[in-house]
Amino acid sequence: MDLISSFNSIRDIPYRIALKWGEEDNCCSGKHEKLFNLLTKQGYKVRYRVCVFLWSSLNLPQELEKIPHDDDCTHTYLEIYLDDTWKILDATWDSGLKNIFQINEWDGKSDTEIALEPIETFTPERSLEIVKNQNESLIKKDLKINGKFYKAFNGWLDENRT
Repeated sequence: MDLISSFNSIRDIPYRIALKWGEEDNCCSGKHEKLFNLLTKQGYKVRYRVCVFLWSSLNLPQELEKIPHDDDCTHTYLEIYLDDTWKILDATWDSGLKNIFQINEWDGKSDTEIALEPIETFTPERSLEIVKNQNESLIKKDLKINGKFYKAFNGWLDENRT
């Protein structure tokens, strides 16, 4: 599988936030873990990047915004080393969401857009720590605070997916 096909195959997994520990993770972190493994197996040098964004920057419907949740959240994407430089690779939003989000197309050599507007971006080293330190208690704590919002967000995506 070539680089572009690898990217597209992960991008087009329908985005969905897992609602319990152990459920398949097809949000940004899970999709990028899959892409990381796929590209690493193909011999590419890849690293995680994590940034912070605000849910309120996504222009979500009022009924979603009203559900209590943390506004700030982390977002995971990748960088791939090509032609002696690190390139941004973000496969977050699946192409079925084209009516509500910018869907990244990748030419196999340039940066993609970051799916969300970062307000802070962590170093590659700190990004790796964040990715590797995800555990059951952290996820359960997050779901206790944000689970109802995530469930409604998943539902909204399903309703708007073409």
